[in-house]
Amino acid sequence: MKQKRADRLLWSRVPHKRFAMTHLETNVFTGYVTLVSLDEVIEPLIISRPERKTVCLADKGYRWLQHFPRGMHYALTTIFDAQGEIASWYLDICKRHWLDEQGILWYEDLYLDLDITPDGDIYILDADELDAALQQGQVSTLEYDLAWRVLDQVMTVIEADRFPLLWMGEEHLSLLTKALPGAEKDTE
Repeated sequence: MKQKRADRLLWSRVPHKRFAMTHLETNVFTGYVTLVSLDEVIEPLIISRPERKTVCLADKGYRWLQHFPRGMHYALTTIFDAQGEIASWYLDICKRHWLDEQGILWYEDLYLDLDITPDGDIYILDADELDAALQQGQVSTLEYDLAWRVLDQVMTVIEADRFPLLWMGEEHLSLLTKALPGAEKDTE
């Protein structure tokens, strides 16, 4: 199982980035919210979606806002482009998320992901990686089943238009942008 840091410290594609994190407790969301501001990018991250559309997910000026809801087995990343428009939502199915001794948020990625477009198209990603991880003993049968169960539950809620994290991104982006190191420069 892959363990990932929310601050993307070792992301070699992005040598200069800033990070902010906060804990929120509201009527709609309780958990951690993080923001990574991509200040310098060696090479843009561009993906092709099944309908053959390409989309840029990481370039200079992009911001990755991540929600880690307490007690849930997923993390939602809202990707904002350099103009502040949503480029994509990306949902990682995970076993758990936690704070390390230094107060950095980590999560155990269960491979299975959802790519959600601003138009509402949903793509299941990396099912083959989850299958391979099961066959190689990197995840247990219980973890494998958990990943699929959580994915099904989240898709049901998204398709019923009852997944509020998709609408909270802009508000939380504004909140965390103010908490970024050097935020004064961002508002000038």
